[in-house]
Amino acid sequence: GLDPAGPLFQYTPTMVRLDPSDAKFVDIIHTHAGHLFFDFAPGILQTCGHLDFYPNGGKKMPGCKQLRVPPATRNINDIMREYRSIGCGHKRSLRYYAESIITPNGFVGYQCETYRAFVVGDCFPCPKEGCPLMGHYADKFLHKTEKEQQKVYLNTGPSPPYARWRKEIHVRVSGTETVKGDIDVALTGTNGIRKRYTIDRGTFKPGNTYLNYIDTEISGNISKVEFLWKRHLGHVHRGCMGAEEVTIISGEN
Repeated sequence: GLDPAGPLFQYTPTMVRLDPSDAKFVDIIHTHAGHLFFDFAPGILQTCGHLDFYPNGGKKMPGCKQLRVPPATRNINDIMREYRSIGCGHKRSLRYYAESIITPNGFVGYQCETYRAFVVGDCFPCPKEGCPLMGHYADKFLHKTEKEQQKVYLNTGPSPPYARWRKEIHVRVSGTETVKGDIDVALTGTNGIRKRYTIDRGTFKPGNTYLNYIDTEISGNISKVEFLWKRHLGHVHRGCMGAEEVTIISGEN
């Protein structure tokens, strides 16, 4: 089910909507889900398969213009113009599926109860039985039909290629004193792609370890890691800050 229809189907009896009894394996990708009259969303929000994938939380896709609820003062033509703009998020399910055929390991999904739990890393890394793959190879997951309504989350990029690889990055800092600033890490892949990511912002104490989860477009092994420190403007201390250790954990199968 590629962002199955929600209006007039959501929270209705299973006999009139898509549900796990409709096939041996029902696989769903939610990309513009919500409540139509409040969110102007065409997709169904509730779980309705064996595996329900919610990329980027399933409601708002990066790279798509978000629809604004029209004020009461607008006429019907304005409302319909806004409504037609929902096609971007709705069609993302097709684009993710198509890309998954040639990049299967770039859409690893993590089973979580909520998108918030996924964002903060509660469901990272994949368990010993592995993680399901969103898209064409979802049926490769051995436990795909053991339960119904399994919620699966992942993030994608805003434009092609959409595939991302989730990493957990730990940075143990060293320095002469507690200072304020930003900790960034630049990663370079074996394919030569270099990207910079913010690990944390605020006040940092020497000897402490700080971590964050990133979704990088760099596939495969990391060939180079750079620690980048930026002191906050107006910070009067002249202490030095460096990285004693940087640890990167991959979450894929």
